[in-house]
Amino acid sequence: MPQQRLGTVTWGGLTFGPGTPYAVTALEGLDDLPEIRAEDVARPGQHGDYTGPDYTGPRTIQLGLGLRGSSPDDLRALTLALRAATQPQAQPAALSFPDQGVLVWAKVRKRSLPYDAEHLWSIGDAALEMYCADPYLYGLIEQSASTTAYSPAAGRTYPLVHPRTYGAAGTSGRLTAINAGASPAYPVLRVDGPVASPTIEQTTTGALLVIDATLQPGEYLLIDTRSRAVLFMGSSPRRSWVRAGSVWPLLQPGPNEIAYRGSALAGAPGQTSLLTVTWRDTSL
Repeated sequence: MPQQRLGTVTWGGLTFGPGTPYAVTALEGLDDLPEIRAEDVARPGQHGDYTGPDYTGPRTIQLGLGLRGSSPDDLRALTLALRAATQPQAQPAALSFPDQGVLVWAKVRKRSLPYDAEHLWSIGDAALEMYCADPYLYGLIEQSASTTAYSPAAGRTYPLVHPRTYGAAGTSGRLTAINAGASPAYPVLRVDGPVASPTIEQTTTGALLVIDATLQPGEYLLIDTRSRAVLFMGSSPRRSWVRAGSVWPLLQPGPNEIAYRGSALAGAPGQTSLLTVTWRDTSL
C-alpha cells in the first residue's frame, strides 16, 4: 500500500533510501504539478482572456543523496557506482518509488558529486536532476484485461427433436478496465486473429476505433494509443489500417467499459479473436 514516507527509490540498478548506503536527503517535483502550458487567448477590446484547455509541461525531479561508506575506498566505490548509473541516455528509463506505488520515465540531466575534504573519510553527498518529458506518474503494476470478440448465440438446431437442442450461448465481447489514477490513461491494445475488420468501442465515452484489415490465425496487431503507432506483428507499421474518423480510446479515471467486435474468417471454425488491453494507473 502506498504510504506517506518516501521509503526506497530505484534507478539504474541502484536502490536509494532506508537500509542502503545512499540516504535520500531531499526530493522535489514528485508530487508537484508541472508547469502549466495554457492555451488562453486575450479578449480583444475586453478585460480577461478566452481560456482553453490546460496542459502540463515536462516534470523535473530533484533528488538529494547522502553517501555513507565504511571507509574512503568504500565511499569512492559508492561514488563510482552512482556515476556509472547516471550516464546520458538515449531513451527514458524507470525511476521508481516502490513505497509510494508510482514510477516516472526519466532521464538524468544533471549530476553533482562534490568533493568535501573535511568529510572525506566515509561521508559524501550527491544531487541529481531527473527530466521527465512525460510528466505522468504511473502505477508500478502494469494491468491487463482480455476478451474474445462478440459472437451471437448459435440458436436452435433444426429440424426440432426431443429433447430440443440449442447452440452455444453468445460471447459478450466486453471487458472492464479500471484506471485507479486521477488522470486519463493511454492503453496499449493487442488484437489477435483470426478476425476481419476488428472494432474496439469504449462504450463509456463513445470512442470507436475501427481497423480495416484482416488478421489470419497466428497474426496480431499492436496499437499504442499514446503514440498512435499501429504495428503488425509488433514491428511493421500499419497506421493506414485505421479507418478515417476513428476516435482513439482513452481510459478515464474509474471503470471503463470496452466492447470488441469483429467478423469471423471462413475456414477458421472454433478459433476466436482476442483483444487484450494493457494500462497503468495514471495521475499528474
